[in-house]
Amino acid sequence: MNLRILVLVFVLGIGAIAVGWVYESRLRSTIERADLIIPDNIDYYLTNLHYRAMKTDGNVDYEFNSPRLEHYPRNDVSIIEVPSLKIFGDREPWQVDATNGEFVHQDNILHLRDQVVMQRQGNNPMQMYGESISFEPDRDLVTSDAKISMRSKQAHIEAEQAFFDLAGKVYRFNKTRATYYHEDS
Repeated sequence: MNLRILVLVFVLGIGAIAVGWVYESRLRSTIERADLIIPDNIDYYLTNLHYRAMKTDGNVDYEFNSPRLEHYPRNDVSIIEVPSLKIFGDREPWQVDATNGEFVHQDNILHLRDQVVMQRQGNNPMQMYGESISFEPDRDLVTSDAKISMRSKQAHIEAEQAFFDLAGKVYRFNKTRATYYHEDS
């Protein structure tokens, strides 16, 4: 009878260890999976994105960089972290950086928000600061319906709205306060 009790205790001990192991392994995999949140409303995301669009003549039209882009298929919009855009023109390129962005695929419009800085280098450098701009690559058009501040060697302009036709090199500001600097010859 002592042997039966010993075998029963041994079998129950092995069973308890097995149940504990299965419970702990399920608990551990649940905890590990909790760190990875997979949203169900995006169909793809890209990390370390570098995108280059070409013109029909083979030259680079614009380059786009971002550490992360998430595409939401319901409204066909991509949310962009720390977007950086370089727009190439005939002469000097424009560099545009922001904290956040959104690309509306159907309209082919890139909206940049929060601490937007737009700079043109070269012989006539210019910097523009604002909270929101939109870029339409098909039209080479940059617009802002939010307040902007533009600085160059010749002027400092504060405006309620801005319109930059990059192809035609026409820059228009609405409701402005401007200071112009004249160089003495």
